[in-house]
Amino acid sequence: METSQTIKNNFPLLDLTQYAASLFVILAHCDRLAENDFIHFFLKVCCARLAVPIFLIGSSYFFRSKQKKNTTYPSNFFKRQWKTYLFWSLIYLPYGILFIQDLGIPSNLYLAALPIGLAYLGVCYHLWYFPALFLGLWLVRKWLRRFNYPIALCICLLLFALGATETYSGYLQGTLIYDLYAFYNQLFMTTRNGLFYTPIFILIGFFLADYLEGNHTFLQRNIPVKFGISLILLGIETLIICLRQGDDKNFLFSLIPVSLFLMILLLRSKALQSRNFSHLRKSAQYLFFLHPAFLETTKWFLAQLGVQKFQGIPLFLITFVLTTLSIEILFFIKKRLACRTILPQIIQPGNKFLTSRRKL
Repeated sequence: METSQTIKNNFPLLDLTQYAASLFVILAHCDRLAENDFIHFFLKVCCARLAVPIFLIGSSYFFRSKQKKNTTYPSNFFKRQWKTYLFWSLIYLPYGILFIQDLGIPSNLYLAALPIGLAYLGVCYHLWYFPALFLGLWLVRKWLRRFNYPIALCICLLLFALGATETYSGYLQGTLIYDLYAFYNQLFMTTRNGLFYTPIFILIGFFLADYLEGNHTFLQRNIPVKFGISLILLGIETLIICLRQGDDKNFLFSLIPVSLFLMILLLRSKALQSRNFSHLRKSAQYLFFLHPAFLETTKWFLAQLGVQKFQGIPLFLITFVLTTLSIEILFFIKKRLACRTILPQIIQPGNKFLTSRRKL
């Protein structure tokens, strides 16, 4: 078992995995990925759907860990994340307006649609993550104050099962459950939100923060074997969904054990401990935020040239290259600005660093 020092400081494999998860988020937004149904489902369902659980568990793990050290951390976290969310919502507001125009919503209802977009769906399709994260964190923290982990787990699993009616709606048609889901879907559009989807993964992150460094048997024994079995179950479930597709493919029950055991392996691994992937970690964040701008612009530009239904791997590659180039340019500009700010402070008369050098 690794020491707490190993677990708390550097997570190179987690940084690499989250960067890969950002790539899979882009891939999931590139529509049809392959002509072959199996390849398409393997990439978009079996692989890409693992990205958000990894983000949720990682965020909640560090949230819980830092909260235990600093009681003011939660309020600072929510303030910082809300500022980030509102900034990117403002950036993507034109896209949100175009989206509601396509829905046929009258212009006099745009202001009414804005708070719904901010509090629930996000003004762009990737920003749903933030209101779902905020609500999920609030709910799980509230439940853990009143209940123990087994009861909270039952609540989260029940909600996840209810949300899974979206994924398994193809198997539920003609039943009362499907009728109830269809009524809900007309009102709220999706079950992928902070009530049904995110709580179970946030609870996993909290559980790992509380028990990973201890002697909890479930978190210690045969983790690679458990992870391998979970991957097999994920493949089987992907095939089941492929045979009779529902409205969306977000809710896979096998994602729960797969993401749990994968996160344990990432947090405990000593591989590449001497490497620092902070640049890659920041790049992953910008990939998530920026990719819709380049993805949608590429689709629009090619449509103007008469190229219809440009999607899949070619769209992914163009989006990835353009987004990555913009990120590197952004980092370069920020670095130059930082140098211009710091250099005058270093060379100004009376600087302590220069004074100490002169004495030497």
